[in-house]
Amino acid sequence: METIAAKMNQSPALPLEIVELELALRHENLLEKGLEGAVRQALERIDGKLLFHMRMDGVADCDWVAAVELYSDEGRRLAIVAQSPGGGPLWVEDAETSELPVAKIARAYADLMQQLDPAGR
Repeated sequence: METIAAKMNQSPALPLEIVELELALRHENLLEKGLEGAVRQALERIDGKLLFHMRMDGVADCDWVAAVELYSDEGRRLAIVAQSPGGGPLWVEDAETSELPVAKIARAYADLMQQLDPAGR
């Protein structure tokens, strides 16, 4: 599967968790599993969590997006997995620096879930 880490190489130093997700996504069959299935399988490989996925219908140059939570020794990191219109390649962005409108929703949703289940993961 074709993927693009941090679309257009916006960030010279990607966090390791995002690079791991990008690599895990390369091993998934997007056509067979769909975006949600491919993202879920990739997250199982790297111990991440799918927060939500939604159809964008071309908004912000995306057909689909998924918000994910990644874990490391330093804590959690939120990322956005997006697919270009027309079944184009996937790309992964850090939700903290992403300009996609859904990144703010991802951060708010993750914070809400943490408040509802502070011990959960």
